Amino acid sequence: MNINDADDASHLPVLDAEWVVRDMGNDEEAYRAVADMFLEDLAVMRDALNRSTGDSATKLLPAIHEAANSLGVIGARRGAAVVRGTERRIRQGEGMTLDSAKTVVQHELDRAEAALRAWLLGAGPAGQAPLT
Repeated sequence: MNINDADDASHLPVLDAEWVVRDMGNDEEAYRAVADMFLEDLAVMRDALNRSTGDSATKLLPAIHEAANSLGVIGARRGAAVVRGTERRIRQGEGMTLDSAKTVVQHELDRAEAALRAWLLGAGPAGQAPLT
């Protein structure tokens, strides 16, 4: 499965931190706090994905839903769209295996983590280039 198929999100930025900062009243420190919480919660999200084994979507869907929400909160627009599309495909029985769904979600969490860490290390309003 192509990570960007069906619900093609390839046109969306990996991370749009500036959009979220603006939405938070231009409070970059508040965004940094949210970003730090996301990074702390990554281990929990990854663990939830890994613990949801077997053929039951019932165990996997809450972990996928949580990952999509968390990606959206930090402004990982591409990842949020891809993971929401993955959740929708599983719910609608569109033939996606649970293992491939986990792989997609893990990939998007990894991509968002890398972009967020890069933003935290040197970005800010003047230094952020679009991440693709």
